[in-house]
Amino acid sequence: MRAFLCECKKVKGKLLAVLLPVLFFILLWAGWIDSSRDAAALRDFYTSSTIDLLELNGIFLPVSLAVIASRLMDLETKGNTLKLLCTVQPKSSIFLHKLLLAALHLFFFFALEAAGIRALGAALGVTQPFPALDYLRLEGVAFLTSLLILLLQFFLSLRLENQLYPLFVGLVGSFVGLFSMLLPMDNRWHYFLPWTYFLIGAPVKMDFNEATQKVSFPRLPFDTRGLLILLAFTAVAFLAVRRAFLKKEV
Repeated sequence: MRAFLCECKKVKGKLLAVLLPVLFFILLWAGWIDSSRDAAALRDFYTSSTIDLLELNGIFLPVSLAVIASRLMDLETKGNTLKLLCTVQPKSSIFLHKLLLAALHLFFFFALEAAGIRALGAALGVTQPFPALDYLRLEGVAFLTSLLILLLQFFLSLRLENQLYPLFVGLVGSFVGLFSMLLPMDNRWHYFLPWTYFLIGAPVKMDFNEATQKVSFPRLPFDTRGLLILLAFTAVAFLAVRRAFLKKEV
C-alpha cells in the first residue's frame, strides 16, 4: 500500500490532467452529435451513442495513452532515478504499481464515460431504457484494449530515450483508429492491430437505407474469439514489458 501511495505522489495528478479533458471532450462531442438529431432518432439515443463512443475512443485514446505511459515512466527514464528507487523497492513492485495506478484511472474513466452518456440521455428526455449490458460490453472491451495499448507504449517509453517517438506511435494509432471506423465492423481484420480492438466491444453496427432514408442498428454477436485473442495479447504484452522493465539498467 505504501508503494502504491508513493507512486500516486510521483504522478501528482498528471494522469487526471490527461484523462479528464479527454473525457469531457468525448462527452461534449457525443452530446452535440446526439442533440442535433430529431425526436425519432433520440428514441435510439443510447444505442447510437455506443457507435459514437466507439469512434471517439478509437480516435482520442491511443495518443492519450501514449502521453500517460510517457508521464508514468518520466521519472525513471528522464529523471534517471530508477537506481535510487530500487534501493527501497523491488523493480517488479515499481512496475506493477505503475500499471495498477494506470488501470485504476482507466477503469474510472470508462465508468464515468458510461455514466456521462446516461446523464446526457436523462437531460435530453430520452425514453429508451438504458442498455447496461451493452455498455458493460463496450466499456469492458475498451478497458482491456486500453491496457494493451498502454503496455505497448510502456515498452516504447522504456526502449526509446526520446519520448517524442512513442508519442508519434500513439498519434499513428489514433489515425488507425479513425480509419478502422470506415471499414466493416463484422469482419475479423481488426485482430491484427492493437488500436482496432475497440471494435470487438461493439454491440451494434449502423446501417443506412438509402431508399427509406432511415438508420437502423442491427445487433452484432459477441466476438468471443476476438476477446480471447485480446486477452492473450495483453498477457503476452504484460510479460514482455515486465521483462524489459526488470532488465532495464539502473
